[in-house]
This record gives sequence, C-alpha cells and structure tokens, in this order.
Amino acid sequence: MKPKSMETQTTMLYMLGKIFLATKERWGKSMKAINEKTLVDSELRYRRLFEAAQDGILILDAETGDIKDVNPFLEKLLGYTQDEFISKKLWEVGAFKDIKASKNAFLALQKNEYIRYKDLPLRAKNGQLIQVEFVSNVYTEGREKVIQCNIRDISERKQAQDALLKSETILREQSVRDSLTGLFNRRYLEETLRREINRAARKKYTLGVIMLDIDNFKTINDTYGHPTGDMVLCEFSNIISRNIREEDIACRYGGDEFIVVLPDTSLQVTCERAEQILSLTGQMQVQIEDSTISELSTSIGISLYPDNGNTKGDILQTADMALYSAKNNGRGCMVLSDRSV
Repeated sequence: MKPKSMETQTTMLYMLGKIFLATKERWGKSMKAINEKTLVDSELRYRRLFEAAQDGILILDAETGDIKDVNPFLEKLLGYTQDEFISKKLWEVGAFKDIKASKNAFLALQKNEYIRYKDLPLRAKNGQLIQVEFVSNVYTEGREKVIQCNIRDISERKQAQDALLKSETILREQSVRDSLTGLFNRRYLEETLRREINRAARKKYTLGVIMLDIDNFKTINDTYGHPTGDMVLCEFSNIISRNIREEDIACRYGGDEFIVVLPDTSLQVTCERAEQILSLTGQMQVQIEDSTISELSTSIGISLYPDNGNTKGDILQTADMALYSAKNNGRGCMVLSDRSV
C-alpha cells in the first residue's frame, strides 16, 4: 500500500480537528442547555416546596438581616402580608418585636450559623400569642450567604403538654389530699413529718406536733347521720386551716382525728395554736335543717421534737399518749406530752 503524503495527512488532521471542534461546540451547547434546564427544574421544585410547606419559612440576607422571602404559611400563621415582611429586619416585624433577644440572636447566628428555640412565643397581627419552634441555619446561595428560618407552630402540642402537666398536678394533689376536708391526708403526713424531722435535726430547731380528736363524734354520726358528721368534720378542718401559719401542715389523720405539724416552732407557739383551736371549736355551730349543733369540743395532745422523741414514730406515739390523757381528763382540753421514747 502506497504511504500517504505529508500534505494528505495534514489535510486529514485538519478535517478531523474541525469535526472535533464542531462536535465539542455542539456538545457544550447541549450540556449548557441541560444544565440550565436542570437548574430551572431545581428552582421550580424548591419554589413549590417553599410555597407548599406546612411550616413557616423566612429567608434573610446573612449580612444585613433583611428579609428576602417569606412563604404563604408564615403569612397566614402570623397575619402579615408579604409586603410587611420583605426588606425589613427580622426584629422590625411586629411578631418579633416582643422578643428582646431577636437582634442578639441574629448576631449570634452570623457567628454560630445555627440557632434553635424549642418554645418561642410570637405575637400574631391580631394579638394572639402563638407558640413556635424556631430553627435557623446559614447557607450559601450562589455567592451570597443567606439565613433560612424555619418556624413551626407548636401551639397544639404546647396546649397538650400544659393540659398533661395540669392533669398530673391535679392527680398529685388528689393523691395527697383528703377528698372530704381538703386537708393533707395520712400518706402525705407520714412523708412530710419524716422530712421535717430530718430538717429540724440538720438545722437544730424544734418542731411541734398537735394531735386533735373531735369529742363524742360517734354520737353525732349516730344521732344526726353521716352527712351531718361530714359537715362537722369540714367546719372543724376550716378552724384548723384558718388558725395555723402558712408553713404549718394540717392533715386529716383518719376518721375524726387530725394532726398539725409546726416546723421551727417553740413549745409556747405550739401551745398557743392548740389553745386557739380548742377555744374556737367550743364556739363552733353547724346548722342542719331547723336545728343547730353546738357545744362541740376537741381533745388535744402535744408532742415536741426532740424533747419527746427523735423519729416520726416516736413523735406520733407521744402525741397520741398525750391525746389519750386529754380524753381521760374529761375531754375538751389539751395535754402536753411529758414523755420521751
């Protein structure tokens, strides 16, 4: 085969080069068109997601804090129009004006690039306070840095949490309260008395315990019936509650027996409280239909920590023995324990 001349080879290379350049140009144009279409499609998908999102979204300029975009959900949630958002600083929008830390949070976001508030109150244009979760991130969009703020309405979740907490509080209160009188119950007394004795031991102070019993209560129940007996118990409980200090603990110990724990109290103050309850019980009257129950009385036993015992059981035992002595002394009186266990 006769070899090709240099001229022929040069011509062939030239033609191949032209074909390559033409192909490259066409390929470049095709790729550019594909990239542009991909970018447009991507932006369109983002816009659809942005406008359909069920969370509020704000886009801020990361340098100035100016709001660049806001989605329809946030406009509806807070009641502000797009014009009331765009080109304003975050802290210039009415919903955020009550948040003193808005500007400082923005500055911190510029530095840390992430901020989250789990429970943030925002005020809607109509004045309603809306609880939201607020999350902000910084990212790059082209050559610019922007801040995206995602704002989720957690009002229903917050209300459910508050309702649960309230329910738990009510259940806890019911578990330590006597349902008839509203005073603390025996369970609470035993927990509290042990705790108060330990505190008195640490702080080196005395603690008074008053044990009370309504005299002849069984006769009242047998004569007038249990509903009337309940009225007597409630009125007696009111006398106790109105004549003790805020820090004192009044409990219905069982039946017609009551106990008052007086933390950090002298013997004199403990006796004064007991005498006052004793006197007011003698004046107590309970109205039932066309008659009145009066001339009621209570017997009282008093015990003092640490004079009459060092444990819950000791204190209750010596108070109970003092109460028994008051009953044997004719009722309607109080006896101070002179024993120690």
